[in-house]
Amino acid sequence: QRCFGQRFLRLAAPEGRLLDPRNSLGLSRLQDGDSLIAVAQQPKIAATRDAFALWCVGGDRIVTWGDPDEGGDSSSVQDQLRNVQQICGTGGAF
Repeated sequence: QRCFGQRFLRLAAPEGRLLDPRNSLGLSRLQDGDSLIAVAQQPKIAATRDAFALWCVGGDRIVTWGDPDEGGDSSSVQDQLRNVQQICGTGGAF
């Protein structure tokens, strides 16, 4: 996936399982001759008064920036943010 240089591209195995870009091909359980499916993900954005969050549905990374007191610093919970489907912004938090 990194070779394509597309940040919002995921590869899927023939049965539709999304591949983890951190795993090697050996760990992905692919067989010789398997076809892969490229899935372009649409990035989403949410905002508070003074912060923003960017993610892709089902992705494993959320980028936040802005005022840390308004949701702009998610570094302390980044390891918990997996397979995110939706983020809602309020006045001062996500």
